Amino acid sequence: MSARPAAVVVERACKHYGRANKQDYKPVLVNLDMTVEKGIIYGLLGPSGCGKTTLLSCIVGRRKLDSGNIWVLGGRPGEKGSGVPGPRVGYMPQDIALVGEFTVRDAISYFGRIYGMKSAKLKERFDFLSSLLELSPEGRLIKSLSGGQQRRVSLAAALVHEPELLILDEPTVGLDPVLRERIWEFLAELARGGTTVIITTHYIDETKQAHKIGLLRDGQLLAEDSPEELLRKFDCDTLEDAFLKLALRQHELPRRRATLTASPDVIPEGIPNGVDSRYVSREDFNVVTSSTDILTTKEKPKDCKGGRSKARYKAVFIKSIQQFSRHPGGLVFSILFPIIQIVAFFSAIGHDPRGLQLAVVNEETAFSPYGHDICRNSSLQPIVRIEEEDTCEQYMLSCWFLEEMEKKELYQIPYNTTDEAKQAVASGKLYGALYFRRNFSDALATRVREGEVVDDVIDDSSISVWVDVSNHQITNFIKSQLHKTYSSFTKRTMRACGRPEDLAQMPVRFQDPVYGKMDTQMVWFMAPGIMITIIFFLPAVVTSTLLIGDRLEGVWERSAVAGVKPKEMLNVHIALQAAVIVLQTAEMMALSFLGYGMPSEGSVVTCGLLLFLQGICGMCYGFLLSIYCSSYTMSFFVATGSFYPMILLCGILWPLEGMSTGLRIIALTLPFTIPSKSLRDIMEKGSSFTEPSVYYGFLVTLAWIVLTLGLCFLRLRFKKT
Repeated sequence: MSARPAAVVVERACKHYGRANKQDYKPVLVNLDMTVEKGIIYGLLGPSGCGKTTLLSCIVGRRKLDSGNIWVLGGRPGEKGSGVPGPRVGYMPQDIALVGEFTVRDAISYFGRIYGMKSAKLKERFDFLSSLLELSPEGRLIKSLSGGQQRRVSLAAALVHEPELLILDEPTVGLDPVLRERIWEFLAELARGGTTVIITTHYIDETKQAHKIGLLRDGQLLAEDSPEELLRKFDCDTLEDAFLKLALRQHELPRRRATLTASPDVIPEGIPNGVDSRYVSREDFNVVTSSTDILTTKEKPKDCKGGRSKARYKAVFIKSIQQFSRHPGGLVFSILFPIIQIVAFFSAIGHDPRGLQLAVVNEETAFSPYGHDICRNSSLQPIVRIEEEDTCEQYMLSCWFLEEMEKKELYQIPYNTTDEAKQAVASGKLYGALYFRRNFSDALATRVREGEVVDDVIDDSSISVWVDVSNHQITNFIKSQLHKTYSSFTKRTMRACGRPEDLAQMPVRFQDPVYGKMDTQMVWFMAPGIMITIIFFLPAVVTSTLLIGDRLEGVWERSAVAGVKPKEMLNVHIALQAAVIVLQTAEMMALSFLGYGMPSEGSVVTCGLLLFLQGICGMCYGFLLSIYCSSYTMSFFVATGSFYPMILLCGILWPLEGMSTGLRIIALTLPFTIPSKSLRDIMEKGSSFTEPSVYYGFLVTLAWIVLTLGLCFLRLRFKKT
């Protein structure tokens, strides 16, 4: 066996362990010398936490060593052209690491596509593996299978492309003994055909069928030999007894560095007495190579680089489509939620309050012969014009005021005293109270006619109003409507007397507005900002958990071992989400402009482009959270935690001019503060793309896209797992 060329060599592989206190940082030895010849089955045995999975991660190029060397199939893992990670390795991790929304066939086809397998070959291999491993029906979803059924599919995914090196992390856990035996027979057949197999297992005795065994405990390779030689050397009947003897010997010699595998002493100087950390188990290795020796002949992958990249993109694209289409919640959220939010906004926001009731104490009508019913008398003439004397007699002008008030949808509820009226407002029954004095009409006529009058006339001609200012919007609306009521009331009175309508108006005249209309609604002001925030946060919420799911399920890691690059996964997600954003933008614009008649003085195409770019910006922000956050919970907290400050500071709820200078600067750097104003200027002012107020919004949006994407790619480049 020693004449065989080596497929995997781990030479003096060590890692360093840093304690919590940097001042107490000490190098701790994890010593591994390991050789796996081509065409053999190598069984790696050891208790949980001893470093088996971590060692396998180093071999497939997903973790690195602080010192030492690893050669796999003639090259170093991760080296350009090595095929590791990539098509030369078949890897089955300890976790299932399959997409739950995949069917059995989809799961195996996904990895076959990554390796660039043709459809006919893929079908042939699926049929073979389905029979060998007794897979579940091909149309069943992975998430509906039992743990043992999922593990068989996971093993099939590692075998589908007939790799040179097969690395299996506990593949037979939970499987039927008969099926385990069949799998071992198949692995032996693969080894005879030249495939190298590294396998970890909990069933120690089943590794008797391996050609070579490595016994690992606490990061230390205790022995490495054939099963027969280990049993002979330690005079045992079972491998469990041999492992026990080695473990006891390791435990009895905690301060000696002479290992059973005769590896050289590499304990760094300066380790304190009494501190023996040879056997400390660690979770990760890091890979620094110092040798240029190549122990085996390197075989170049057969496929060209461009073809492999195209195959990987195709595989990841199909995977993402299948995940998305088989997730009803995601479909509803992405497609229907923009419609729901736009409908909710235009139906509920910006419209004038209706049906507001005010308490009215009208002493002028109360002391009339008909009481308050006098205002309902159709023959009532509050103004009688005397042509000969060119004068007017006023009578019950309060009726006209109340009539004009009801035209503004403010309705009166009569009360006898002001105390009762104010109590009704205080109790929350009514929104405000009005008080007309007994001689309101005469006093108002005198005030208009003479101009300079005594204080009593001024008081009697004034309408006293009490409102509940705790409701700011309602109070402002009532004030506005009462001012409009007074304006229409005085114009009506002046016309009836043959006087100029503006005689009794406030001496401030608003001319036609420069932009917009005089009677514009609040909804038109808020709509641009609301549309921007909706199109930003919908993709952000979706993508903020997208990559986390793949990472937590192990799909990301396993795909990377198969050769998929992080940027390829991210590029596919960007393309698919961009297509969804196009649909969301079209939905929002169709509902806003066609469904609710929202006016737009500028280019609708420019509006759509800005909304689309804002959606891309939100998508990139979501990817940033998805990559940097380690869990759904953290991503959710950051996403929702950032949502409210952005909404509060972007100028939709309150003008930026009302903020302090420092806060205003912060607000202007947010992703949709300036773009919201740009969209409003396009819609209300008809501004073109060449105007600064518009292209500043585009520049801010593009800057956020570049920044967030740059941070995403940097993280993916320097952080593998």
